[in-house]
Amino acid sequence: MEEKFKRLLEFAEKNSLDGILITKSPNVYYFSGASPLSGGYVLLKDSEIKLYVPELEFEMAKEESRIPVEKFKRIEEFYEELKGIRTLGIEGSLSFSFVEELRNKADIREFKKVDDIIKELRIVKDKGELEIIEKACEIADRAVMAAIEEITEGKREREVAAKVEYLMKMNGAEKPAFDTIIASGYRSALPHGVASDKRIEKGDLVVIDLGALYNHYNSDITRTIVVGSPNEKQKEIYEIVLEAQKKAVEAAKPGMTAKELDSIARDVIKEYGYGDYFIHSLGHGVGLEIHEWPRISQYDKTVLKEGMVITIEPGIYIPKFGGVRIEDTVVITKNGARRLTKTERELI
Repeated sequence: MEEKFKRLLEFAEKNSLDGILITKSPNVYYFSGASPLSGGYVLLKDSEIKLYVPELEFEMAKEESRIPVEKFKRIEEFYEELKGIRTLGIEGSLSFSFVEELRNKADIREFKKVDDIIKELRIVKDKGELEIIEKACEIADRAVMAAIEEITEGKREREVAAKVEYLMKMNGAEKPAFDTIIASGYRSALPHGVASDKRIEKGDLVVIDLGALYNHYNSDITRTIVVGSPNEKQKEIYEIVLEAQKKAVEAAKPGMTAKELDSIARDVIKEYGYGDYFIHSLGHGVGLEIHEWPRISQYDKTVLKEGMVITIEPGIYIPKFGGVRIEDTVVITKNGARRLTKTERELI
């Protein structure tokens, strides 16, 4: 039995659970290795773990899954498999209506959340996961370099985004990890400035934020450039963000908290008088989801551990002027942090 299943079983026994039901797609994949499009359920019951899928997903799931697969024609057949469970572990994201279905049709009396054990398992990546994430980062690096070459005066942001998303797929990505951000001029001050019809102009700051989904795992990178020669204000805020980002990458290590890491970059930006313009957290975990645990913020005291994959992405955003963000996906190692996205950062 894999280590993750042993720990899930131990959690069930410790918390007096008769079973654990996993329904969220990334978690279904994490425990089974399969990703049924029409939905599937991982069920731990009687010390056994199985994947249950609709009949039309059965053959594909059998090919992909690392655990035994059962099929059902109607959801009521799956509810029958749950009979005998009185206390069921579920994810906190499960809808109220589905919980009521389980209560009324599977006769389950009590529900307990299992988010803590899933978080504990998924937050540290194993060797296989890291190899996949590194490949996703390689694809993102190629794409961001293509974006830099593609950005020219007069081109629409959406044209650039379309080109780099095509390139990511041609290099093996399933799809972009999220809606590609190409935010130029005043729009660069929008942290989530998804590519628009705006034409890029000479002198614009351009924030390029993209990621690749590769074999179910994500990557995330941001670079900022100027079209033409930067002015003094642009150079100033770029150098501040670059200093903050580099210091945070150099400082990241096991044993420190997410809050402490956030503070390292935030304090740099505050010292230069731009603290009010750094309006989001320093970063987030990356893996099967583009935003997962931990949150690298002032509100997260998670202790960083070897094998965690996170982003480090400080930014300064000045309304009507523009913004700068520099981001890398990094892995925490026993000796510090290693950048998985490697595109040059000194671009202005």
